[in-house]
Amino acid sequence: MNSNKKEYMTLDEWEAKMKAEGKWDDFSAKQAKRDAEFEVKAARLLQEQEPILADLQRAGCPVTSIWDLVNSSDSDPKTISVLLEHLVLPYSDRTREGLARALAVPEPEVRAAWTLLVNEYCRAPMGKGIKFPGDTEEFRLGFKEGLACTLSAIVTDETMPDYIELLRDKSHGEYRVLLLTALRKSKNPLAKQAIEELANDPDLEKEIASWRRKKK
Repeated sequence: MNSNKKEYMTLDEWEAKMKAEGKWDDFSAKQAKRDAEFEVKAARLLQEQEPILADLQRAGCPVTSIWDLVNSSDSDPKTISVLLEHLVLPYSDRTREGLARALAVPEPEVRAAWTLLVNEYCRAPMGKGIKFPGDTEEFRLGFKEGLACTLSAIVTDETMPDYIELLRDKSHGEYRVLLLTALRKSKNPLAKQAIEELANDPDLEKEIASWRRKKK
């Protein structure tokens, strides 16, 4: 028998252990505080999104949060028009990330907004910052990552040269990693050449190397 094998506790056993060690009350208080803070953030987000949700309702797309549209099958042109209209407005990072990810569908109306989406990607802040409306705590910002998902979903052979230039631009740092997905899937010769070129990029080399390990 392997004496190094870890023994896992059930939740009831773990709770009993925490209580026996006198740690349960402190843990419960911290958890309750986190839950309360989450509820406040959720309420602020919902309030911020009310104008977007109202416009989506009028467009025939009733949802309770813009995040309901992320990874959904709704690609109605009227819905896309509302999302694009609100994408450029000064909402919180979390709301703008949701708008961007909801637009990650390869539809003509989204592809027609290529220049706008590229410009927003280039302007989007990086690193940590205020993510939720009315908040003071900083988290990793997600709007730029959401836009990377959108661009990856809508790039075509026609826009591939511009897309590769974004990947070459090191000022976008590790936020370029999500852009690699489209290169990997593409059969465009330019994409294959770009992968070879970017294989030594400090921000991208680990991801590209992982593809090659999987092929072995």
